[in-house]
Amino acid sequence: MIDFRYHLVSIVSIFMALAVGIVLGAGPLKGQIGDTLTSEVTQLREDRATLRAELDAARKSATAHDDFTLAARQRLVGGTLTDVKVALVVLPNADADDTKAVIETLKAAGATVVSQTTVRDTWVPKDDDARAKQRQLASEQRRALGLPEADKANLAPLDEVLATALVAPDAAAISDAGKAALDALAGAELIDAEAADLTRASTAVLVSAPIKGDIATERDRQAARLAGLAAALDRAGRGAVLAADVGVTGFQGGASVVRAARGDAATSRTLSTVDDVGLSLGRVSVVYALVEQLAGDVGQYGLGDGVSGAYPPIPAS
Repeated sequence: MIDFRYHLVSIVSIFMALAVGIVLGAGPLKGQIGDTLTSEVTQLREDRATLRAELDAARKSATAHDDFTLAARQRLVGGTLTDVKVALVVLPNADADDTKAVIETLKAAGATVVSQTTVRDTWVPKDDDARAKQRQLASEQRRALGLPEADKANLAPLDEVLATALVAPDAAAISDAGKAALDALAGAELIDAEAADLTRASTAVLVSAPIKGDIATERDRQAARLAGLAAALDRAGRGAVLAADVGVTGFQGGASVVRAARGDAATSRTLSTVDDVGLSLGRVSVVYALVEQLAGDVGQYGLGDGVSGAYPPIPAS
């Protein structure tokens, strides 16, 4: 056991060291220490000014690139999707400006956006009661649409219902059963869509946003479920593109539908993704990725993890 004398010696040693430091700092080393600190502070200020200038230059460069891409949009995408019918699906919390810009870019490419469906956050059930209600609704609508009954292992039986109503490889006219299915989904407060004048598309573009919530596992579950919906839309027609804007932080700090899609081996083999749709380049990439899908190819594009390139191959003129 350590005795009292040991503690006493330790305390005395500490105070002696402190006293020596004060004496040296106020005496022989005072000037040297002051000069060193002044030099270091000056260097830090210079470094900060340099970094700020570099950041400002990078921002100006990025803005110029984005402005140029937007100005050249018609030349970049014009005619690449002529006569292609697209179903636009807006996932929960997707940015309205991004959605509008995607629509404008698709139209500039010659595509026709024949429907716009907003998926509510209730699409992913929160509890057993909501799951049971969705399964019952799915059973009724799948039967009406001629889809096989979903087995118990299928946790998302409504995905195919929405996909079948919105998309078909030949963009065939929507059936009365399809309109009824959309009405039923809207009535259950799962989507917002106008079924009366809706036309089916041959392809789909989905605009997504980071998944919000306090529980990481729940955010990941929701992201995976919405990625499954994107995959269902991809299977129902001639291809689909899932778009998002990951921002400067990439996928860090939150769940992403795009990351969930890229992380699933089966989905990433068929569904294309773009993760910088907030940029003009990203919206051009959505068009090029859809062209690629129509040709039977697939890719993951943007600035985040898991990409096959910053942008898709440029279509031949």
